[in-house]
Order: sequence, then structure tokens, then C-alpha cells
Amino acid sequence: MRSARNAGISVQGELPESVRTQFRGPETFFSGFIPGISGIPNVEQKNSKRVVLKACSFGDSNVYLRNALDLLSPGDLAQIETWLDPLLGSVKLRVKFDEATDFDIHAEAEIDGRSMPLELLGTGYLQLIQIFCYILLFKPKILLVDEPDIHLHPSVQEKLAQSLLQIAGAQGIKIIMTTHSPFIVRGGPAGTNVVWLADGEKKTDDRTIVELALGWGAFGKKVIVVSEDAKNDLLKKLIRQWPELERAVTVLPGRGYKHLLTKTEAQELRSSLGHKFKVLVHRDRDSLTDDEVAKLKDSYASDGIRLWFTDQSDLEAEFCDPGFLSVLTGQPIHTCENWLTEISNQHQREIEDQFASQRAAHNEELHKAGGSPTNDEVWTAFQARPLKGAKGKFIFKQLKNKVPGGAFSEATVESLATYPERAASLKANLEDLLA
Repeated sequence: MRSARNAGISVQGELPESVRTQFRGPETFFSGFIPGISGIPNVEQKNSKRVVLKACSFGDSNVYLRNALDLLSPGDLAQIETWLDPLLGSVKLRVKFDEATDFDIHAEAEIDGRSMPLELLGTGYLQLIQIFCYILLFKPKILLVDEPDIHLHPSVQEKLAQSLLQIAGAQGIKIIMTTHSPFIVRGGPAGTNVVWLADGEKKTDDRTIVELALGWGAFGKKVIVVSEDAKNDLLKKLIRQWPELERAVTVLPGRGYKHLLTKTEAQELRSSLGHKFKVLVHRDRDSLTDDEVAKLKDSYASDGIRLWFTDQSDLEAEFCDPGFLSVLTGQPIHTCENWLTEISNQHQREIEDQFASQRAAHNEELHKAGGSPTNDEVWTAFQARPLKGAKGKFIFKQLKNKVPGGAFSEATVESLATYPERAASLKANLEDLLA
């Protein structure tokens, strides 16, 4: 951006001469703005310096990148190559325009001994070339860079912050970047000012909190849902039923109920993130009784923390419901109910063995001193459940073989967008945490 030509910015009043020249002058550029770049045109005609500088100040840099490079000296192009080397390896730039014979500017890059037109470079290469070109062309006092991490490999993102700091020191400029990248933030040298902005307000300038929030995928979120399962596609699908809630939630994978995030760990997570997030821990109900579920929930009771149990045995059970199956397959409810009944009858022994195994695990966890209900008592009570004591994971697997034409699978379940609302208690817990 050229001084006094920035949109909405002007210099008024009397300033000392030593200060005024920092803001205004024929070749003085107080600030420079580098927008994201998504590619460049195949052909670029030569334009005057005034046209190029004005266009770049309006954010049209991708259309004029060759022109901007053509305004640089051979020494400046060599400097760009030097800055690119630790990030992308050896890159040689060649820019040529003959006033007597050319209409268009010819620009090439040589990488690993192979030359190619500039427009065939990856967007990450173009992004860095643009940033370094602006620094040398405008020599601004302040450089504004919008999300330089886009199209860059994480390892390059992490190096970029350090490289820009070194360049800023050598060129005598200040750099302000916007980013959503944990790698950019993590790569920022000690002393870098890191500020988290959301909805036009500063949330925090504590770098540790920002790094943790980005690392947990919680940036811009309000609730962290920590799943029991390593694979959480179905949990995310359930949350997508409620777009307003989904926008405030991030879901993280787990490692099974034996490694479930404990209350203490959840409290430590909240504390490390400056108490800016609520935490919902997901656990499958499995073969737990209602009393056992209630006691486990109470054990997690804490400000901003909830333990949520699935309404049925597990997440898969939500998608083994006759109503859901009917919408998915287009078959009447009674047909879907028959599929479930047939699976239950055909695999009764396996279902009961799985139930007994789970009850043994629950008793080991919760009733080491004795006092647990008998398996027969629990099994009888479970006959009122939709799957009558069977695990959703088991029924889900059997439905893939039972439903004709491959109409039931992970892919078809995942792709179904509209269906009767499921997991009402999940919605209630999220709403409670967000209230």
C-alpha cells in the first residue's frame, strides 16, 4: 500500500519533517498488504510502474506478480532466491521483458535443474515469492500478511515465522500476520506477540493458550468433545444435526473407555486453555445400568465439565433404529423391525456372550468389593431397550449383510443428510454447556 493511498487512511495536520517523510513521499511506502494468492494468469502484459504499484495496493497482486518481479533488480531477485532456499530448497528466478520485441513478461523458475513457467509453480511457491517480492519492492515500515500458511506444507509453515523474523530485522520492518495455523504460531520465535481475536474482540494474548487451542483444534470453538472412540465419524454426524451447536464444537478422538479422559485430566485441560472452553467427555453406555451411569456422571461433576453417555449401548446403536433404517433404505418400518429381530434371533448366543463379557468388565471397574446386580437382573431390564441388550456395533455390522443391495454401510449412513433426530441427550448436554 502506498502512503496516503491506503483505503480509508490519510495523513492530516502538521508533522515534523523527520516524521512526515516516514508517511509520505514519492517512493515512501509506510505499509504493505499481502493478500492470499490462488494462482496467476498464463499471460501478463507489461504495465507501467505506477499501474503496478497501484494495483498491488488494491490487492490485485496475483494479476501483476510478473510485473512486480520485473521491477526488481537482479540483486533483489537473488535475495528472494536466498530467502526461499531454507524453506523450499534451491529456486532460481528468471524474469525477462524486451521493450523492442515483447508484449508479455516472461518469468520462469528453475527447481532441481528443471525450468518451468511461473504459472505452473505450486501456490505455496507463488505465495512465498509474492511475500518476498513485496518486501523488496515496497520496503514498507509495516507489512501485513494475510494467512501465509495457506498452501504451505506444515514443516514450511513452522520455518516461515522464523524466516520472516530474520528478514524483518535485516530490512527494518515490522510484520503483522493473520493465521489459523498452529505451525505458524508454534514456529514464532520467542518474543513474538501472539493475539487471539474472535468476533472483533481480543480473547487473549497469552501465547500458551493460543498454541494449545490451535493444537486441540479448538480455535474459534467453545466446547471440546473428547470421544471414547478413536474413530469419531458417527459422533460428528450426530453433532451435525444441529448446525448452531456444531459451529461451537470440536471433536477429538480417544483410545477406548479404559483410557477415557478423567475428571482431573479434563480439569487440567480446561485450566491449560485459560478456562475458555467447556469439556464434554463421551463414553458408550455399553451394558451399564442406569444407576451405574448416574454414579459415573456424578463422579465427573465439575464446572464446565460433563460426562455424556450414549442413550443406547453405543453410537452405532443410534443408526440401527427402525426409523433411521426406514429413511435410509426406503423400506417400511415393519420391514426394518424384522431385520433387527432376525439378527437378534440368529445371533442370540453371541449377543449374550458379549453382554456377559461387558458386565464382567463393568463389575471389575465399579464393584470390586461386590454388591453388583446379577447378570440376569440386568439382562431382564435391558429387554426394554431398543436393541434388547445387544451392542450397536455388533448389530451395525450384521445389518451390512442383512439389508439388501448394500443399502446399509458406513458410507450410506454417513451420506444420509436428513433423518429423524437422534441422541437427544447429546444435544441437551451441549446446550447446557453452551448456556
